[in-house]
Formats: sequence, structure tokens, C-alpha cells
Amino acid sequence: MSETPAPPTGLILAVNAGSSSLKISLFRRDGAPSDSPHAAVALLLTSTITNISAPPALFSFALAAHSAGREADKEPARDITDHASAFAHFLDYLKREASIDRAQIVHICHRVVHGGDYFAPVVITDESYHHIERLSDLAPL
Repeated sequence: MSETPAPPTGLILAVNAGSSSLKISLFRRDGAPSDSPHAAVALLLTSTITNISAPPALFSFALAAHSAGREADKEPARDITDHASAFAHFLDYLKREASIDRAQIVHICHRVVHGGDYFAPVVITDESYHHIERLSDLAPL
């Protein structure tokens, strides 16, 4: 599988899933090529969902610039019952309150606890996915 070059603009979603939480940050690329010394990203918003395994889950959403959209701070979210529904709740809120559609997201990155012999970011291919999956017993969710 060949790697596709990164678009110079678009949104980057950074996700960190824990056993009972989901932490998300959304960044905007500035348009400079990723290998440029001037390439930069700007933080747009953060979101945290806690108590996923002990309902009600608590949902927080904060914009980096307080110019548009509604913020939430530890609002109970009874529709969240697992990580999938937590992520769906975030995407719905993102569209409704920040007017950002998920189609604008061009990259997604996720932190893994242990990547084995992967010491730097990797593009997820079938091979890298299965390599990381074999290590899941080291830090199961």
C-alpha cells in the first residue's frame, strides 16, 4: 500500500482513547507543505468524554477561540454508552455547535500505549494495523 501525500490544508483530529475516556483535539493545517520548515498547525478545539464505563458519561467541549459555537463543561450525556457512541456524540456536537463537518477532517492520529518497534508516527496500513493489534495485550482497553 503506498502512502498518499498529505493535503496542505484541512483538519487534523487527534484522539486518545482510554479505558473509560476519550480525549480529542482538533487542529487546522496552515497550508504550508508538511515538509516545509514553516508548516504549522493551530488548535481549534478540545473535547473530553469521561465516565464512559460508569454512566452517565460526562462531555466537555471547548473552543480555542471563543468566537463561535457553544461550549460544554462536564455535561451528562446519557446517550453515551461506549467509545463508539462517545465518538458519534462528539461528531454530532462538532457539526451542530462548531459548524464543522467531519468531511473537513483530512487526517486522524491516535496515541497507542505501546507500538513495539514503532518509535515514530506511522501511517496505518494493513501491516502496521496488525503489528499494533498483536501488542494490544500490553495495554488492553
